[in-house]
Amino acid sequence: MSRKTGIALLVSFVAALLVAGCTTSSHSGGSVGQQKATNELVLGDILYDTDAYQIAQQKQMQAYADSLEIKMIFENQQGKGTSAPNLMDDLLAKGVDGVIFQPADANVSVPLVRQAQAQGVPVLGWAIPFGPGVTAPYVGLEERTEAVAAGKDAAQYVLKNFPGQPVKVLIVTITGVSTCSDLRMGGFEQGVKEVAPDASIVTVNGNGDRNTAVTVTEDTLQRDKGFNIATGCNSDMTMGALQAFKSAGLGGATAKKPDHTYFYSINGTDEELRALTDSSTPLMAVLGLTPKEVATTLVDTMVKMIHGEIPANGNYTTNVPDKPLTPDCSAANAFNKEEYFAAQDLPCVSG
Repeated sequence: MSRKTGIALLVSFVAALLVAGCTTSSHSGGSVGQQKATNELVLGDILYDTDAYQIAQQKQMQAYADSLEIKMIFENQQGKGTSAPNLMDDLLAKGVDGVIFQPADANVSVPLVRQAQAQGVPVLGWAIPFGPGVTAPYVGLEERTEAVAAGKDAAQYVLKNFPGQPVKVLIVTITGVSTCSDLRMGGFEQGVKEVAPDASIVTVNGNGDRNTAVTVTEDTLQRDKGFNIATGCNSDMTMGALQAFKSAGLGGATAKKPDHTYFYSINGTDEELRALTDSSTPLMAVLGLTPKEVATTLVDTMVKMIHGEIPANGNYTTNVPDKPLTPDCSAANAFNKEEYFAAQDLPCVSG
């Protein structure tokens, strides 16, 4: 072999080593070379708030991640989108391989998703879509069909049990959040209208918060006490509304027949299930979120994104179904233990 050929081969060999070294050291979220094993991954999760559902989801995610030997780092927005920038900065500084993110403010989330993606860190949206301007995989909730059915059930109940009364609905929602307007409350309203086209719908902004829900419901009841259906976009708002109805003497039931107003709730927390299985309260149906199934789906999807099985900056979408619950004590207990780590049975008050 000539000296010239030998030098050329040596240069090619060194170049190949340099390329391999750069590829291997690239961030796992954006590399096409050597990948981290699943049990070497570190995942960040920016939670929405500290309500009972979020706490259960965090516990379920930690338990599932532990089973895969994945390290989790949790951050929490406390329901305030303005907290998210610092939380994203913290996760990226800690070198996470991917971020799961349920934004408290969809618009605030946009530059944060871009920031992470620019660093090769994939971001998975969850439950509340990111604002316009970014593309990322998303895990949603399969809720609209169940919400429509729940609205129909509520309207049919009122027509049967409160004959002669016009159907009048109070909805406590989160203004500007598509999960509420399009899926949950939008679906519920559609179901009511399919049964009672002339139903009156009043919507107020509870801002996702129990205390706010109490206040806006109290204000509404001062103007009009004729609501025979009430609901909220999450458990805190529904239970806050129920508290306001009780304070006004309108929140009771006899042998599980509402004295005044049929209540429907979404989440499936221990508090809701206690009310659902208590014959003296008017909470008649609950759409139970399934934090165990959500946790599994979020972690598995993120791992696939990191390993290139799902395009990290693509528009992949999947949905997790919720579980409709009735006042059946046995079913409520099984759900509470499986999804929310309940250690004791519900009281299931009757009489």
